[in-house]
Amino acid sequence: MRCILSILILCGISMSVCSQETVKSLKKKQRQAKQNIEMTNRLLNENKKNQKTTANSITVINKQIEERENLIKALNDEVGVLDRDLTNINAEKAALQEKLDAMKKEYAKLLYHYYFHKTKSNAVFFVLSSESLTQGFRRLRYVQQYSNFRKDQALKIQQVADELSQKENLLSRVKQEKHQTLQGKQVESSKLQKSKENKQKMLTELSQKESDLRVKLEKQQRQVEVLNKKIDDMIAAEIAKQEAQRKAKAKAEAERKAKAAKAKPTTPATTTPSKPSTPSTTTPSTPSAPVVKPTAPASEGKSLVSGGFESNRGRLPWPVKGIITGHFGLHPHPVLDHVQVNNKGIYIQTTANSDASAVYDGEVTQVFAIPGNNNAIIVKHGIYRTVYANLTATYVKVGDKVKARQKVGRVFVDEEANKTELYFMLYKESVLQNPELWLAR
Repeated sequence: MRCILSILILCGISMSVCSQETVKSLKKKQRQAKQNIEMTNRLLNENKKNQKTTANSITVINKQIEERENLIKALNDEVGVLDRDLTNINAEKAALQEKLDAMKKEYAKLLYHYYFHKTKSNAVFFVLSSESLTQGFRRLRYVQQYSNFRKDQALKIQQVADELSQKENLLSRVKQEKHQTLQGKQVESSKLQKSKENKQKMLTELSQKESDLRVKLEKQQRQVEVLNKKIDDMIAAEIAKQEAQRKAKAKAEAERKAKAAKAKPTTPATTTPSKPSTPSTTTPSTPSAPVVKPTAPASEGKSLVSGGFESNRGRLPWPVKGIITGHFGLHPHPVLDHVQVNNKGIYIQTTANSDASAVYDGEVTQVFAIPGNNNAIIVKHGIYRTVYANLTATYVKVGDKVKARQKVGRVFVDEEANKTELYFMLYKESVLQNPELWLAR
């Protein structure tokens, strides 16, 4: 029975450790969701100042609803974990209580036996009444072991009682935590309902402007297509130029080796001994200092690691602080029915007067402007390139070496569309990548 109780307690401890890790992970998700909700609140408050509802307002409130749902799900999951914890703690508490009761019962029998026999003969008389010296030593050792056993049992009973008290305190804390989590869930559920009601009001208002929205969307898509083609052409030209330079270098090296092979004599020439040459008066060249590759600074939440751009997949700092309002790939339009938008990068919406920053060390290869698309910058990181578009001002020029998190330009504030949004793209050679997979979460 004791073996079974011990196994139950050990299993409970193991499950408790796992639960703590799970709760820690859920708390992290909750913090992330709350941060994103706070950002959407700031963006919606900026929209209110302009006193007009736009398609972007729907995009932001959709993001807010999504994050509230994520938060509520994390809270629900936490309640589930806490319920399991309560069940496990109650089981451990019951097992400890049963163990404590059994130990007390055995100890009571032990004391009864000890005092019952003590009235008939005390320990000293028991030892002195031995028939031989050997028997006396044995009886003395027995008395000592018996006394130590009683002390050990009393200590174990106290330890189990202390452990039971700790379980009761833990049970009380978990119950309190569950109560607070349920309260938080109730508050967020109420806010979620309010967000959905606000969204419906906005949709009703925008439904009267559907034709205007379609015209604006078509114009925006044409502008983005021009920008995407320009970027594709520039990157293709850069890669072609690099390949041509590589081939030219390889050809020159091959010609140099061939010329050196022809100039090499086929038979050793006989030479007459000559006078030793005078030492050269030229100063030996100083060896160049080793090039030290700069370490990229830490990003929010995660630190960049060595090994180059590719080794930092999922760790890169965000080019601007905000929320993703346009995901990579094909997605339905937030307002217009049966309309799909295909994004070659991601749109990160931020607050007004925000600056875009490089996500990794690199070299600026392009700084250009396209009418209707403002300014854009391309930064090369080995075989990778990042693009920062929709900038109203740029802080770098072609050839500049930039560091991770270095500001490269100011994000354009679109007062008509009611948004401040960075268009961010990522290429491997000439192949588009999903930037969301590379940014730190």
